[in-house]
Amino acid sequence: MQPEQQQKAESMNTQLAERQTTEVGAAGGNYFQSYGDQVSQKSIVGKLLKFSKGDFLCGENDDEVEEGTQFVANMDELMVGWIRWADMKPTDQIMGRVAEGYQPPKRHELGDDDKSRWETDEQGRERDPWQFSNYLILKSVDGDELFTFTTSSRGGLNAIGELCKSYGKLMRQKPDEYPVIELGVGSYQHSNKAYGRIKFPTFKIVGWADKQAFTDALE
Repeated sequence: MQPEQQQKAESMNTQLAERQTTEVGAAGGNYFQSYGDQVSQKSIVGKLLKFSKGDFLCGENDDEVEEGTQFVANMDELMVGWIRWADMKPTDQIMGRVAEGYQPPKRHELGDDDKSRWETDEQGRERDPWQFSNYLILKSVDGDELFTFTTSSRGGLNAIGELCKSYGKLMRQKPDEYPVIELGVGSYQHSNKAYGRIKFPTFKIVGWADKQAFTDALE
């Protein structure tokens, strides 16, 4: 190959590489939406479990789950991120797994900043359509029944945060096990006495269970 031809070929290769990089960058720029689309139908596994007004409730009929009930918590499937709501229904989801080092975007990166277009609650207060949320998949201790605890409340997020800190200290000592957690309820006196005592969920680690049993249940 002549020097002139070689130089031309190298120039073409450089242009091609730059174009590919640009294309990848463009695709990556919409990564969060793509990821949300992929997991939107897979985040809720088994029955939905939530904490509402001091009670743990599960399923379509909001059956009460007693305080002290124990579950195996699949920490590898803990998902964090944002859910967008409209007309009391989720419309978009941008979430990823903590175990994979996922870092959710900041609120200002999501759009919907015009508060005049936000929906309002029963008291007429503006309600942000984007809610930071956590999903934690649980399994009954004595069987294979599955639940997904979901929360966007400060109390619920704190409960999962405390669980993560406790698990993080022991996970390397127990690489093949998940924590067994016990549902609890704590409370504190609100600064505004008109609100009384505010209840919040707690997840205390009371034991450990083989990860394989959880994997078998999921399959």
